[in-house]
Amino acid sequence: MTQYIFERIGGTLSVPNVKAVVEEAGYDPAVLAYTQVDSKKVNATGTLVMAPSTLEHAAKKLGYKGTAVTVVDGVAEEAHSSSNRARSVAPSIGNLLGATDYGVTISMGQNTVAALSSGNYSLFGFKGVQTSAGGGVPLVWFKSDDFGLDTEVSWEVQYEAYTSRSAIIPNGQIKGLSSYAIDLGQTLEVETPQGTGSVVDGTEGVISIENRTTTQVTCGISEVVDSTAQPLCAFPLYGNGLDAIIPIQKVMLTFSTNTVNTGTVIEKAYSQSILIDLTAKSHREVAFDINNGWSWGGFSWAQAIRPSTNVVPLLIESNA
Repeated sequence: MTQYIFERIGGTLSVPNVKAVVEEAGYDPAVLAYTQVDSKKVNATGTLVMAPSTLEHAAKKLGYKGTAVTVVDGVAEEAHSSSNRARSVAPSIGNLLGATDYGVTISMGQNTVAALSSGNYSLFGFKGVQTSAGGGVPLVWFKSDDFGLDTEVSWEVQYEAYTSRSAIIPNGQIKGLSSYAIDLGQTLEVETPQGTGSVVDGTEGVISIENRTTTQVTCGISEVVDSTAQPLCAFPLYGNGLDAIIPIQKVMLTFSTNTVNTGTVIEKAYSQSILIDLTAKSHREVAFDINNGWSWGGFSWAQAIRPSTNVVPLLIESNA
């Protein structure tokens, strides 16, 4: 038997809510047994195999923001509590992105945490993509003031494709998104000058955005951050053009006093940063010191990025 623990942060959750989520995710809610644990938690037990990310996306779509799904294998049918065998971890303080597939743990000393806090620093995150399209730039993916001695940054493979009428300019913000849930192997077909469209089957292994109008728009992909998809890159998409983008598991982290918001174009590093490759291992551990900067044991899966370094080729990899 498998147990699915649905727990909502910042709102209530009922058995009917969870049944609706299961159905929205494309599964049969009738084959599961449900238990209302408390006002925020519902357990569902059965032999049905479901993807936690699909369930969490369905919960968000239905308006149950902040719902996390924990999966426990091999439990007795009457068991209604989580265990240390869980494959997913509910969002908590320090878990900035509320997801479980990939993660980075940042360790810091007390003096560093105090200095960052008193100096009004924020933790910024940026994510890499690979493409043959030109003119692309990375965007501020997330920004958080929630950090401590051990800060867990984690995220899930859950994407959206978007279009915008915002121009791509240095330090400009991409706004007014028309976003659509999408997976690798699908294409967003843009059907109006305003950038709206529909998702259809596409090319295996990539996320594509095809402009079927003669109006230029800005496009890119987003990834879920704190239950909300935030854009991580921006590309010009000309009339009757197509941009194909592959998300890759590379993240850049930096502490900075910059006051920019998510969706802002970045071309140069705000301060000393670290670029981390999680392709071979889904979780990495690094450390940060206010004076000495980032450290990770000197392994090849990370590199330090000096302030004002051009980060476009680091986060927008060419596969041309």
